[in-house]
Amino acid sequence: MKNLYKNPTIRRVVTVAGIFLLVVAAFFLGRMGGGRDGSGEGHVHAKAAAEEDMVWTCSMHPRIKMPEPGQCPICFMDLIPLNTDGGTGEEGELPRLTISKNAKILAGIKTAEAVRRGATTDIRLSGKIRADETRVEIISSRIDGRIDRLYVDYSGIPVKRGDHLARVYSPELISLQKELLEADKAMRTLSPNASDMVRRGVKRTLAAAKEKLRLLGFSADEVTRTLKRGGTTDHMTIRASRQGIVLRKLVEEGAYVSTGTPLFHLADLSKLWVVLDAYESDLVWLRLGQEVEFLVEAWPGEVFTGTISFIDPVVDPATRTVKIRVITDNADLRLKPDMFVRAVVHVDVAEGGGVKSEALKGKWISPMHPQVVKDHPGTCDICGMPLVPAEELGYVTSGFETVDPLLIPATAPLITGKRAVVYVELENEKGPTYEGRDVELGPRVGDHYIVKSGIAEGERVVVNGAFKIDGELQIRAKPSMMTPEPVETGKSDSPDATDIQLDFLKTPDISDKPPSVEFLKKLSSVYEGYFAISAALAGDEFAEAKKAMARLSSAVDKIKRPGGEQYKAWEVAAEALKKALAHVKHVSGMPDARELFEDISKQVITLEKHYGHYGDDPRHLAFCPMAFGNKGAYWLQQEEGILNPYFGAKMLKCGEIKEKLPAEPRR
Repeated sequence: MKNLYKNPTIRRVVTVAGIFLLVVAAFFLGRMGGGRDGSGEGHVHAKAAAEEDMVWTCSMHPRIKMPEPGQCPICFMDLIPLNTDGGTGEEGELPRLTISKNAKILAGIKTAEAVRRGATTDIRLSGKIRADETRVEIISSRIDGRIDRLYVDYSGIPVKRGDHLARVYSPELISLQKELLEADKAMRTLSPNASDMVRRGVKRTLAAAKEKLRLLGFSADEVTRTLKRGGTTDHMTIRASRQGIVLRKLVEEGAYVSTGTPLFHLADLSKLWVVLDAYESDLVWLRLGQEVEFLVEAWPGEVFTGTISFIDPVVDPATRTVKIRVITDNADLRLKPDMFVRAVVHVDVAEGGGVKSEALKGKWISPMHPQVVKDHPGTCDICGMPLVPAEELGYVTSGFETVDPLLIPATAPLITGKRAVVYVELENEKGPTYEGRDVELGPRVGDHYIVKSGIAEGERVVVNGAFKIDGELQIRAKPSMMTPEPVETGKSDSPDATDIQLDFLKTPDISDKPPSVEFLKKLSSVYEGYFAISAALAGDEFAEAKKAMARLSSAVDKIKRPGGEQYKAWEVAAEALKKALAHVKHVSGMPDARELFEDISKQVITLEKHYGHYGDDPRHLAFCPMAFGNKGAYWLQQEEGILNPYFGAKMLKCGEIKEKLPAEPRR
């Protein structure tokens, strides 16, 4: 048999017979699939109707929907047919997607219930321990003299109130003590018949002499001993005015000192400050009066506590943090200034993101010493200032909240920056159905977000697979995370859907008289400045762009106001350029520079359209459809190849040349 098939004649016969059988089969299949009259017109009409109802979209921009094939008006890619099947809801309803149960399993879609319950979040901070500034004191000399003896001769010595620190020699002491003794003698020898005025004068003199010695540092006992002794001394003892630690010794024995010379730094370390750095995002959770727990390396595993007493009203410009001051007890002196700490604040969260904190509600606090807290009005034990209600000082949030917040898992919302979308699972006989909702989110609390509106308690939200649902809606050109509103289907009657109406060209009409060559030469400096800005932005060189803007401003100012009707367009454009370039000093980054460049481009294109330019080389009007969120923007360039100033290196070649502008003057 194989040998027969190798014969060329037999092989040709078999091939012809096969082709004949295929033609016959196609004929009968066509008869079976055609209309009732067997002509096949029903199939042709159905296909034509299907093509007429077909919607075409762009794979890169699915919000574009057209009734006929063509190119995407944004990126110029060929449009593809859109599959409009698959329950995405009626017109005007929230975007919905219905899938099968098997599809849900394959997509890995998981849901969780929105619940209202108490929530807590931990704010972790770091910082250092510092001495309480209200308990730090400088012991200084109150008289000119010489340090003859230092009882505290090194730093770090603990002292109590009244302990002697140093002994000072001063000749001035003799005259002051003599004044005291003379006043005392006068008082003792005062005649019983002396008038009341004389008696009061002597008493005042004695009291003044005692007060002078007290202000120098003499104790009451020392004054009494001086009076009993009846003699003077040229030495005095400097004593500690409070309990604490001598942080620094500032003098040596034998040193001569003047009034006000610092001798010792003394600090009471029984209470300390813990100064923490909080980022701006943490401030929403921090309140005065909150308890703070912290750890130090010196005592591993031991938790120390303190209370927030001060929140710095100014942000540190270098670290972008805010200083938080915590007061803590240190009676055993185990904590040392300059120790590093790691702290945590446990925050109870209320509805709307408020902080629950009833600890100080109804309390009275000293504004100068917040560690002084009382249950009733009164005065501060330290400074004597009247106590103030905690609510007035900000220790209790106004409009105190007690309702628990509504929470959803942090993986549920799709956040774009301006919007947050959550997909809610609905009951449907056809299969699992998911509805997109715009929600208003509160702060993030651990692994959850607080929901202010958009979802009700008990509804189930998608926590895994939300991107897949959103992507499917985008493919079907339905509202989604990135495209909140669908683009209506319709034909584009304009020759190019990317064309933006150049409304900025509506400047005063010019006369038939062309501009002078001298004016065009002056205008060249304006064009040069403009092209320098464009080149700098295309090269992502911010500093060069600002310099070029300054040069353009100078070039505009140098062109004096020309006379003639044909220069009205220049007067309008020049005024607009001056207003735009006045904002150069406020430009702080490339986004600002590119927005300003668009305003400048409108005026420069206006000048080019009205007057042309001096020289032989043409100019090119370019357009980028994706600039400023797909709004699109024009610019003028000398080159034929696109150099996009609105995106720079990110999309340097994005755009197209819309028009070639020759050099001859416009009439």
